[in-house]
Amino acid sequence: MGLVLMLGLAYVTHLHALLIEIEKGAEHSQRLQIEQADKAQRAQALAVHEAQLAKAYQHLDESHWRLAAGGGVADLLEDIAHQGHSDGVFIEQVELLPEIAHDHHIELPMQLHLRGTYVALATFVQGLSQRPRLITPHDFSMSPAQASGPPGLRLQVLASAYRSRVQRAASMPSGLALEPVRPLPSVSRSPFEPPPAMQPRQYLETLSLDQFELIGSLARGELRFALLRVAGVVHRLQVGDRLGRDSGRIVSIEEQRVDVAEEVFVPGKGWLVRHRALSLKAPAGA
Repeated sequence: MGLVLMLGLAYVTHLHALLIEIEKGAEHSQRLQIEQADKAQRAQALAVHEAQLAKAYQHLDESHWRLAAGGGVADLLEDIAHQGHSDGVFIEQVELLPEIAHDHHIELPMQLHLRGTYVALATFVQGLSQRPRLITPHDFSMSPAQASGPPGLRLQVLASAYRSRVQRAASMPSGLALEPVRPLPSVSRSPFEPPPAMQPRQYLETLSLDQFELIGSLARGELRFALLRVAGVVHRLQVGDRLGRDSGRIVSIEEQRVDVAEEVFVPGKGWLVRHRALSLKAPAGA
């Protein structure tokens, strides 16, 4: 009996020690998992930081290249003249202002006096900012051209060209070479021009559609006309003609029917298209 008790006590003691080892192993495994997750998170953050750093270096290389591009003042003036000729802009005057020395670059302000259409001037200004050499337009002043000269607008632009204080040989960065050209402004009309005059409402557009009566139709080949009577007068209309107070427009003409599309405002829904029909009335006594 005593032997059994001793064996049981030894087993319990061994089992307790084994459970303690298992618990320690579980805690160690949990610590390793936490450390591994922390290392993975730090590695991911490091990868993001390295990508941001590489992008910053790329932008720095592009800026260095732009500051080194373009050569001297003569090359700059030639670039501006070429840009103006390509965009149909007449450059009346280029006034070079005193240079401004900064810590790492030199700024050359210039006053440009230009003449051309609004579209040409807008294209020129955006194209100027896309030149290889770093040029930034600043202040703008626009006015109509004098009556004695060619028609168009006059534009005064204060722009600045930049160059590096340290001359360095730099090849075009690969990212800059693949940079897509920004689309030029899609301008079709100058905002200084008066808007086109609205088409005056015709007489038939001042009448209610309920006043019109279809009395017949005429056919000339594939073209069909509707005969509509209003206020005792018969009018011959075709597809596309307008009538009615709600911007009605004839969309189809059949032998005994005319379809009209109107534009009506419905609260909560906005402007909607409403279709109505004018039908030929049956003769009296038929």
